[in-house]
Amino acid sequence: MNDEKKGMLAAGVAYAIFGVSYLFSKMAMNHAEPVTLLCCRFFVTVVLLNALVLGRVMKLNLKGKSLLGPMLLGLFQPILYFVLENYGLKYTTTSFTGMVSSVSPVFAAILGAVVLREKPNIRQWLCIAVSISGVMLVSLGTNSGENTLLGCLCLLGAYFCGAYYSILVRKLSKDYSSFELTYVMFMEGFAFFAVLAFIQNGADTGRVILNALGHGEFIASVLFLGGVVSIGAFLLVNYSLARIPVARSAIFNCMSTLFSVLSGVIVMKDPFTWVSAAAFALMMLGMWGVNRFADKTEEIG
Repeated sequence: MNDEKKGMLAAGVAYAIFGVSYLFSKMAMNHAEPVTLLCCRFFVTVVLLNALVLGRVMKLNLKGKSLLGPMLLGLFQPILYFVLENYGLKYTTTSFTGMVSSVSPVFAAILGAVVLREKPNIRQWLCIAVSISGVMLVSLGTNSGENTLLGCLCLLGAYFCGAYYSILVRKLSKDYSSFELTYVMFMEGFAFFAVLAFIQNGADTGRVILNALGHGEFIASVLFLGGVVSIGAFLLVNYSLARIPVARSAIFNCMSTLFSVLSGVIVMKDPFTWVSAAAFALMMLGMWGVNRFADKTEEIG
């Protein structure tokens, strides 16, 4: 299997994991506020990352390298992305969030074209539009409510940060390994959300965390989110972005929608309608087309 196919496989698996992660986040937030959850999640991530380094399973060589780039990466993802997305979810409906999330591949494609000169061709743009239509279609069956301008702006900001994160990884992958980028961004993320949790809870921070840890569902969710998602999925995304152009990696974001709905159907017994089936078909067709119609001269990192 060549690097291009490995990059595509890595992106597909990563975004599938991201899709399932929404279910675990929802279960964890039955027992803790988002900031507390993120603090605990990234604590698990930091412990596991350092265990991999100490056990010499993964190599970490940051000596003599500037940390400015990786720390800028951490600012966009996970810090700004998670803060903006959480507030966006708070002030908009689920269906609206699903429709706004469809701009992620477009942001990534535009930024990739402007910053990295990785320009999708006409057929790829059409396939991106097909996938987006699938995301919007699957959103039609979700719950309604009020949408605010603040919520919309927060969501747009979050998905822009996610797209720019992809650009930064693509550029930084020339000087840093996927593991090194993942390590720095989550060390920074943990420090930020630990401070934020303390600001939010004050002297009760320890009690709040211990109360949450008293629930097996919360512990299982945090272990999955902190290990499988934060380390596994982000390592795969960073690996993918080092090998295939941003637009081709970002289109796999539709896998998140697909697997989030499937996990809801299987675990939460949510209904699966013909609308969902049609939406998934459109998303899969779009993802296949973006990669099928890539220019043969397209540079792979």
